[in-house]
Amino acid sequence: MHDLELLAKLQHHGAATCLIDFTRNFLVAMWFACWSRKGEKPEQDGRIFILDTSDEKNFLSLEEKDLEKKVRPILTFQTRDEATSPKEEAILSLPKPSWWHWSPHGLLEQRVLKQDSLFIFGQPKIEGTPLKKIEIKHEHKDKILEELERLGTTERTLFKDLPGFAYSHGRNKSLPRGYRTPKYYLRKGNEALQRNDFKGAIADYNEAIKLNSDYAEAYFSRGGAKSNLGDLNGAIADYDRVIALKPKSAEAYNNRGIVKFDLGKHSEAIADYGRGIKYRRDFAEAYNNRGIVKANLGNHKGAIADYNQAIKSDPDAVVYYNRGLAKSDLDDHRGAIADFKRAIKIDPNDARAYNRRGIVNRRLGRYIKAIADYNRAIEINPDFAGAYNNRGIVNRILEHHSEAIADYDRVIKLRPNYAKAYYKRGLSYASWGDEKKARRDFLKARKLAKRSGDERLLGLVDKALSKLDNGNNNRS
Repeated sequence: MHDLELLAKLQHHGAATCLIDFTRNFLVAMWFACWSRKGEKPEQDGRIFILDTSDEKNFLSLEEKDLEKKVRPILTFQTRDEATSPKEEAILSLPKPSWWHWSPHGLLEQRVLKQDSLFIFGQPKIEGTPLKKIEIKHEHKDKILEELERLGTTERTLFKDLPGFAYSHGRNKSLPRGYRTPKYYLRKGNEALQRNDFKGAIADYNEAIKLNSDYAEAYFSRGGAKSNLGDLNGAIADYDRVIALKPKSAEAYNNRGIVKFDLGKHSEAIADYGRGIKYRRDFAEAYNNRGIVKANLGNHKGAIADYNQAIKSDPDAVVYYNRGLAKSDLDDHRGAIADFKRAIKIDPNDARAYNRRGIVNRRLGRYIKAIADYNRAIEINPDFAGAYNNRGIVNRILEHHSEAIADYDRVIKLRPNYAKAYYKRGLSYASWGDEKKARRDFLKARKLAKRSGDERLLGLVDKALSKLDNGNNNRS
């Protein structure tokens, strides 16, 4: 094959080339304009672009006799002096329009010939020639495709070879509307969900439900998308519908429990997790979620019992982390450290587990180990404000005031309205002897605490300010 044939073959296999693919057949152009391709929305309009290649001022046909193995002299518009062979010199002697057009022949895929392909190549932009455009409204596409099928222009006739068949039946290709089933829209919605396109996912799930009002899987997935958009009541309505259609759907009970917990309906959430566990005895996620609710209600022993059941079914890092939190709240510090250690072993990049283990080590007086844990948490997540704050606390205990101030600087940069960071940095400045900066931080902390209604912090700040004032009075 010469270069243009190779480029045409590459183009039809999806490669990027210098060729723009047209067709001489208007029915073919109409079919492609009405066919919904990957990534298009059902309501997207179609377009047909028309060029007049008989305009010899801008277009010149490249005939088979003009072809040379190398396409370079045609594309680069070289001068005769740069020709490297008699054939190249012959090509360079051709007139130089803005664009060439070439119709492939010979040993190419049957679909290239069947689609009456014509390739345009030359300048980077189509300029100086009228480009006509025909708009096709999306609501007319189905009717046009039906008429084209009656005339013999269909997917079967246009994709005649094996590569063409594989292309037109790719697993991610959109289907014509007549073939779009509820399952098709469910799959499209799930793909949108994976891209975090929650609104697009909901639109696809809506289409699936329009076609099948009892499609439990679409309601279930739509509930998840609504939850991600903050429409919690809408999510509950969808999970209610799933449960009405499938009363033993453990996953629906679990997901509804998550949403109810987010709404502060703790007892209802616990009840939903319980129903999910009833229908799936090894449902680790439901045990873990129920444990979280119990821990929030102060029932740490009940939470640990649920985490134990979750670990039996699925020893996941998150569950060990949550059980470590519960043990820490019960002052079982060594048990908590053991759980955080297990979580870290499963997931070495779990910054939260390092941070929490650091907190427990601090409570046990293991300050060097605590700082090592905070260092690792910050190494994993350089924007972990909580780890900087906790490391600052330990540095203050160790009277490493400059290091503590640097830690609180970082906390304030990440969380500018965190009143406690200003208060703690003020304490470090005061201990360091910089009363001016200490007072500035205490006043800022007081302002933020007053705004948020934190009476306890207000009391601590006023006490610190009073101590500064008393110190100054004593010196005077």
